[in-house]
Amino acid sequence: MNDTGSCSVAHDACAVDGREAVSVDGGPALPPSQAQTSRVTRTALLGGAVAGAGALAAALPSLARSTQAASSDARILNFALRLERLKAAFYEKAVAEGALAGELRQLARVLGQHERRHVNLLLRRLGDEADAASEFDFGDATRDADRFARTAQALEEAAVAAYIGQGANLTRQSMVLFAQIASVEARHAAWIADVLGVDPAPNAADEAKTAEQVLAVLEKTGFERGS
Repeated sequence: MNDTGSCSVAHDACAVDGREAVSVDGGPALPPSQAQTSRVTRTALLGGAVAGAGALAAALPSLARSTQAASSDARILNFALRLERLKAAFYEKAVAEGALAGELRQLARVLGQHERRHVNLLLRRLGDEADAASEFDFGDATRDADRFARTAQALEEAAVAAYIGQGANLTRQSMVLFAQIASVEARHAAWIADVLGVDPAPNAADEAKTAEQVLAVLEKTGFERGS
């Protein structure tokens, strides 16, 4: 016969210090307090594993949405980059050719600097996702003062409408960058309108344009010559 305080592992229960010991899942018999702790620990681990799996499953749609949002941001930012590259090249070419004078020359110089900075901001945000640059042929649009002014007005108005139309489709982080550029583009449009003797603020709210509408303006100029 076994002494008090000992038992056979072949039994599910025995006396330990006068109390009944319990075998947990067929293992060695344990005092009741230890057996209860073992069960609680195992239950907690199992519950934690289930909760972790549930959290992961819930996070998957969020991760998918985040990936889709990043892809959408890149597409919209590349659209803006295409527009900003064209405008930067347009103004820089006009300054380099030296055919403009007075306020038009000053406008071309200042706007060219701004557009180049916009290009750099967009390139930094896009990184490796930035599209390749196109080549441009501006013909006499950068040498003829009247044509330059009319073209600048069309481009700046298109830019303002583009930023208004696409800004709400961006994630918050990219939306801030868009808003910072859009406010400057509106000033550009007002300046060239004033030079042309046109009301720089004819409406209380500017109209938004779709990407297709803005691209139609760019294509109408015939300036782009492919990548």
